[in-house]
Amino acid sequence: MAGIGKVIFRIMIAIIIILVAAIALIIGLSIAGNSTTNDVTTSNAVGLIDGNVILGCTFTPDPQKSSNVLWEKEGVSGSVYKYENGKVSLGDQNSAFRGRTSLFLTDLVNGNASLKISNVQLTDAGTYKCTISNSKGTGSNKLSLNVGAFSPITVTNTTPSTLRCSSPSWYPKPTVTWLNATSKDDLTNSSITTFVPGLNVMFEVISDFSGAMENAQYSCVIKNDLAQAQGNAKFTVTGLKTDVRLDIISSGVIVSPSVFLLCLLAILLHPAAL
Repeated sequence: MAGIGKVIFRIMIAIIIILVAAIALIIGLSIAGNSTTNDVTTSNAVGLIDGNVILGCTFTPDPQKSSNVLWEKEGVSGSVYKYENGKVSLGDQNSAFRGRTSLFLTDLVNGNASLKISNVQLTDAGTYKCTISNSKGTGSNKLSLNVGAFSPITVTNTTPSTLRCSSPSWYPKPTVTWLNATSKDDLTNSSITTFVPGLNVMFEVISDFSGAMENAQYSCVIKNDLAQAQGNAKFTVTGLKTDVRLDIISSGVIVSPSVFLLCLLAILLHPAAL
């Protein structure tokens, strides 16, 4: 029995050592990955082809000293944008971003290092990293930029019982769904949708539904991975009533890796919380 007790004791000691090593590794990865304590928060973004987009990045500011900012993109050589020692430094900027990037320099003192990209192109899509260095430390975080096309929807009637929803610019190619909002029936199979090639890779969407009845509300939904446009329509005694909306699908905010690891450490130390 004494021998079994010693084996159990040694197993428990081994488990404790493994747990301590795992915690030390987590802390070490946090320090190596962020080099310090400056927590950087980024937010994923959706860019419109030929438009402007802002890649969000905030950090702990140093009101006494200028912060250095470095924006990079995975798979791309050189920097996307660099600000160091109180001035813009674009000597190693990748040629694809020349003349199209800028910071809100007056907001750096408030902890805002968000990057504006103008004339957005499909090739701008990808993973970006924002790195901040100041007296608070050095921190970095990543975000994803998705790029495509989406536009508001228009709902009209081509006959007293035919509804048409149209929208001029979509990419990737969207899906179109028709619904009877009153009965909740899916009417897509009773509609005719045309995708007309437009500028660059974009599509114009034209979709018709015949058989609309008075006082029933109908909805047309155009959707891809980036956005959703919806148009609602109803025939009344005074004519066609419509309302429309366009919603961009966003992936939200990404917290800094150090914050994530601290949360994970807290869970490991307090398993009862699970």
